[in-house]
Amino acid sequence: MLVTGGDTGIGRATCVRLAEEGAAVAVTDVRTDDATETARFIEEVGGSATVHELDVTDEAATQRVIADAAATLGGLDGLFANAGITNAGRTHELTLEDWHRVVAVNLTGPFLSIKHALPPLIDTGGGAIVATGSVSSVVNGLGGGAVSYKASKGGVLQIVRAVATEYADDGVRANCVCPGFVATKILDHAIEIADETSTPRSDHRPEARLRPPMSRAAEPAEIASVVDFLLSDDASFLTGSAVMADGGYTSI
Repeated sequence: MLVTGGDTGIGRATCVRLAEEGAAVAVTDVRTDDATETARFIEEVGGSATVHELDVTDEAATQRVIADAAATLGGLDGLFANAGITNAGRTHELTLEDWHRVVAVNLTGPFLSIKHALPPLIDTGGGAIVATGSVSSVVNGLGGGAVSYKASKGGVLQIVRAVATEYADDGVRANCVCPGFVATKILDHAIEIADETSTPRSDHRPEARLRPPMSRAAEPAEIASVVDFLLSDDASFLTGSAVMADGGYTSI
């Protein structure tokens, strides 16, 4: 299995969960110190991991790292395209540089990871791809602001749907896990966005926009369990799906 954005949060929790289930994991991230720490956690649960520095916006590096990981692992049977970032601020204040940065990581990154993972997946007879979307893949989560994040996450879901259709005959499944609010650094950004985009007409605290029916954020391990299922043979008839792991956020 290869995981992008395996440094902390959902990525780290998923790497550890996959290792606990017996998978050898290639942990990739632009921050190798944190990725190395993830590998240490994997080893503590008796798993096997390799660490690779990867900027998912760099196509040459992405192609090289995936090829190297596949060779080291003896093939590739799963990809979790998880690397992502967010930003705060209202749309009319967003710089083009910030737009390009978020779209490059959140949309181009998964595209490149999936593009270069497909050949080794096909070579091994098929496999599974999971990309990290968001509630913002399907609804206008967070209220106002974060337009680049929302646009990128909507695009991730469409990439997954396109790949699921195109490569079904090759034995490749592709799904999108769509978390709600998760206890990671990105949640802090979400609250910041709600704060910055609230108006004097608001009659409630901005955080109220972030509250799902379950009235709490998920732990990263709870999202990791969904990803583990989607990558496993237990999800053998599931492809092209947006799997909402949001505590009921999109049900209201």
